[in-house]
Amino acid sequence: MLKNTLFAMACIWIGSAWAGPFDPIVSNAWVGESVPGQNTATLQLTMTTVKAVKLLSVSSPAAESVEIHNLVMDKGAMKVKVLANLQLPEHQTTLFGTRGIFLMMTGIKQPLTIGERIPVNLVVAFADKQTKTLSAMAEVRKMDLSYKNYGSKGIYDERR
Repeated sequence: MLKNTLFAMACIWIGSAWAGPFDPIVSNAWVGESVPGQNTATLQLTMTTVKAVKLLSVSSPAAESVEIHNLVMDKGAMKVKVLANLQLPEHQTTLFGTRGIFLMMTGIKQPLTIGERIPVNLVVAFADKQTKTLSAMAEVRKMDLSYKNYGSKGIYDERR
C-alpha cells in the first residue's frame, strides 16, 4: 500500500516544478509551435497552490518578456488587460490558457520547433513577503488549428 502511494506521488511530481511543501506546483507547461515571422506565443501551464501566493513575474530566455493577461468584458467587448501580478488563493489549481487568464510570450527570439523544451521561471511571493523562483520546462507542441495563409478568412484544421 505504501509503495503504491509513493509511486502515485512520484508520478504526480514528474514533469512538475516543486521545491518545498508549501511552494506552488507548476505542471503541464507547453507552448504552440511558431510560424515564420511570429513574435508572440501563448504559454499554457497549470499552477496548484497550497498557500496563497502572488505571481509576481514570468520569464523565459526564449522571449523578451512574458506578460500575465486577463480577458475582461468591457462595454460589451472582450479586451485584454495586462496584469502586473496575479493573486492566487490557497488550495486552488489555476489553468493558465483557459477562463480568461493566460501568459503571453512576446518578442520570441527564435522559431519554436515541435519537441523543443523552453525554460520558464515564475516568481511568486508568499504572505510573509518571502519570494521564490519556480522553474519549469515548457514543451513546444504542434498546433491543431492555424490560419493557412495570412489574410485568409478561414481557419483550417491541420490534423488531417
